[in-house]
Order: sequence, then C-alpha cells, then structure tokens
Amino acid sequence: MRTRDAEIRELLDAEESLDAQALAHNLRDIRRINALLGWTSYTVRAVARIVREQQLRSFSLLDVASGSADMPLAIARWAARNSIEAHIIATDISPEIVAVAREQVAAQPAIPAIQVERQDALHLPYSDGAFDIALCTLALHHFDPERAVELLRNLARAGRTVLVFDVARSSLAYAGAILLTQALRMHPMTRHDAPASVRRAYTAPELRTLADRAGLRKARVWVGFPFRLALSWHAPCASTGE
Repeated sequence: MRTRDAEIRELLDAEESLDAQALAHNLRDIRRINALLGWTSYTVRAVARIVREQQLRSFSLLDVASGSADMPLAIARWAARNSIEAHIIATDISPEIVAVAREQVAAQPAIPAIQVERQDALHLPYSDGAFDIALCTLALHHFDPERAVELLRNLARAGRTVLVFDVARSSLAYAGAILLTQALRMHPMTRHDAPASVRRAYTAPELRTLADRAGLRKARVWVGFPFRLALSWHAPCASTGE
C-alpha cells in the first residue's frame, strides 16, 4: 500500500459495454456501501455546512462521475427538508451508468428534479464558476495522476467551491474492502472492484500534491473515518486574491 497500483483495473472501467445486470448489481452495492460506511451522510453534511456558512437560500451543485446519483439524491432530500432550493446536475461518462442514474432519479418523483447528463469529467462544458459547489465522490482513484490533476482543474473551473471525497489507500482499507464485500455477499464485480479501488487510491500527501499541481491553492486535505480521503477548496475572492 506504500505505492499506488497503476496497473490494476476495475471492471467498472471496462472500455467495452458493461453487462446491464452486473452493472445494476454493482451500483446497488456501491449505494449500499456508501450508506453503511456513512459516506452518503458525510457528503450531505459537508454540502450542508457550505450552504449554511455561505447563507445560501438556494444553491447549484454539479456532481461529477456521479455513478447512480445516490449522492445528489441524498443532497436533494436534505435541501427539500430544509426548504432550500437546490439546482443539481449529476454527470457520468458512461451511457450505461447514466441510464441507471436516470432510473434512480425517476423512481423518486417526490424529490426535487435532478438533471442527469452524460459528460466527460475532463471536458466539462459548463461556464467558469457556473456552480456554487462542484462535487466528486469515490471517483478520483479512477484517474491516473495526470488526469486527476486535470479533473481537479475542471472542478475548480466549474465550481466556486470544490469537494472531493474518495477512499484513502491503506492496508486496513484494503482488508476492510475485502471483508465487507464478502461478508455481505456482494456481486463478484463489487468484490473485485472494491479492493482494487483501494489499491488505485491516493493518500493525503499525494492528493495535496495533485491539488497543488492543479492550482487549488490552500486546498484543505484530510482523512476522516473510515478511510475517507477528503479535499475542500474555495475559489479566491476576486477583490483580495485570497
């Protein structure tokens, strides 16, 4: 775990079309893991903290590499409960994953509308500063260092605040991924990808280096429980440059 494994590949990243049934099971497992480990609630709390600190009565949020949109849906539920207007766009590059995300959103009509789009995280079409918050959860490890730097640049261009959450690479996280996915009898795709994602993941010092290279000055990087690698960055004020 001292060195990031750049060779191992996750089945979710396969270049050919993904089996629809296997993908549905895998994305369901990911939603379950996010909920069980508290990653969904952690992300909601982080967004809520920014909205409250900035005293926003409405906010716009871009979720990049969104998967099946469980994070945007949870954020939309929180905003609705607190009478805060949320304008949320969830994106992913995979057409199969986008289709699943649209199904998940459509299955919850009581939640304020979330727009699901197929977009490349490295070539986002949105204007500079178009969103109050640019979010990326459990996706950074899918990008090698050069592309991770480009991803961070794109997030910082589109969002006035950037939040990135991922798994932190460690031996304990690796063992935990194996134990959790086997104990809960998750799909074979998940049992392969979960530990593989830990091996591909970054450490906090590595993420700081990536953020510096991307120009995210004064980004805050930390590791939370359990094995949660996190980054928070705010665009500098135009008047002060800070």
